[in-house]
Amino acid sequence: MKVLTYTLSSLALAIGLAACGSSSVDISTGGDDDTAQFSLSVSDAAVEGATEVNIFATQVTLRSAGGEDTVFATLDENDQPIKINLLDFQGSQAYQLISNEEVDLGNYEWLRIDVVNGDENDLTNTSHVVFPTETRPLVVERKGNDGVGEIQLDGFNLNQGINEFVAEFDLKRSLVDPKNPNDDSIKLKPRGVRLQNLTDAANLMVTVDSAVIGTCESDFAASASELDSSFGHSVYVYSSGTTADNALDINADDDSVSMSPVATANLTMDDVSGDYMAEIGFLGEGNYALAYTCLSHLDDAETIDDEVVVYAFKTSIDVTGDASTSVISNDVVYVAPVVEAAE
Repeated sequence: MKVLTYTLSSLALAIGLAACGSSSVDISTGGDDDTAQFSLSVSDAAVEGATEVNIFATQVTLRSAGGEDTVFATLDENDQPIKINLLDFQGSQAYQLISNEEVDLGNYEWLRIDVVNGDENDLTNTSHVVFPTETRPLVVERKGNDGVGEIQLDGFNLNQGINEFVAEFDLKRSLVDPKNPNDDSIKLKPRGVRLQNLTDAANLMVTVDSAVIGTCESDFAASASELDSSFGHSVYVYSSGTTADNALDINADDDSVSMSPVATANLTMDDVSGDYMAEIGFLGEGNYALAYTCLSHLDDAETIDDEVVVYAFKTSIDVTGDASTSVISNDVVYVAPVVEAAE
């Protein structure tokens, strides 16, 4: 096992990756012929309700195909686990966790980020989610009960030269409230986190016409939030070949995961145009389908929710390295039947 202490200063921790093929950080291509330069950043897609989603990262482990581990301890200037508010790094923004470290070339079985699980007796120094009216522990479940959560991501390959990756936290997919009266913690499911190589990554900018927003709210007025009568305006990105008829909401059903969105983003209103916009960062280049819904506030990531429907759908969009743009407007065919709000 290789263990490297990687101490992060308080400066230059946030990087903007508007063109995903390269970062704003100057990285040398130096190194031996049998080594690679490895960098890892963290980004997220937001979730309704939370104002902060804080994780405390202790280390990153790379497991080689030969079974050897390379470990980077991720500490701040006080030798404490790095605190990252994921909501500060949305779209094409990312927090640089590891920068230009020299590692062996070759195939790796997995990458794992260890985090300090939330403790209701010490929320300041452990992972937690801040809501408007409360703060709750954030926990990544694993075998054992040592206070450490493991976010393990699939295998990848490191080539000679620069290798830049982003761990993209899709919080709509990964944050779950078990609603357990004996456990107040919010769970973070690693299935909602994906590892993207920036070599073949792209950003997608989506604009939804304000008329579409208004019509969706009108059609589904009975399904507005019971708390404040608001709606969850979101775009869902699906793998190529998904249609409006078989597109599903976010869910944990392994049999239907191919029809569940691969990425999501909340929409926010543009003050000038009045239209709603979203940025989905760090998608792999390729062809996708795109959907809009105003009912994402009803989307439970643990179940298939019949009340969450696709309101407008585009069957084919090409996403390339430069920021791609897609517009959902009145010329898109509406596919959603109007349903009554759940009682």
